[in-house]
Amino acid sequence: MEDVEAIIQFAKKLMLEIGSFQPTIFVKGSTRQVAVEIKGFGTHADKREDMLNAGVWVATKYNVGELETLIFVSEAWMGMNMNVMPSQDPKRVEVLIINILNVATQEERMVQFEIVRNKQKKVIDLKEPDLPDGYTVKGMLLPAFQKGYQIVRPVTN
Repeated sequence: MEDVEAIIQFAKKLMLEIGSFQPTIFVKGSTRQVAVEIKGFGTHADKREDMLNAGVWVATKYNVGELETLIFVSEAWMGMNMNVMPSQDPKRVEVLIINILNVATQEERMVQFEIVRNKQKKVIDLKEPDLPDGYTVKGMLLPAFQKGYQIVRPVTN
């Protein structure tokens, strides 16, 4: 889908130019598209609730019709040790994460870029990390957004 590739390129460009990316959900529906910055995106425990509330808010403010694609872009820490939280991993890396949900199929995929900064903390590069073959994504955030949206705008088909 060309919309996804355009958003990936936009996120990379903004990250390289500004050096940060505020958590944002891009919502493509059957009647329109919107992008919503999620202010004050919570701690790990609160993120699902934040996304549920964002879904309700978008359905109330921006009715986009039937949801088709959800794309969430955010900075995050990626840990190298699966036994600890990424924020506690001394070998963690800073990443730009782009999580994509095809609402019709419920397939999720994720694109990640390691954020490389110079000594002055300026972003100088975005590198795609090597992910293992067969890497699959099943997150909780985009399904929570979908559920929140559908509380207000139930699926009609």
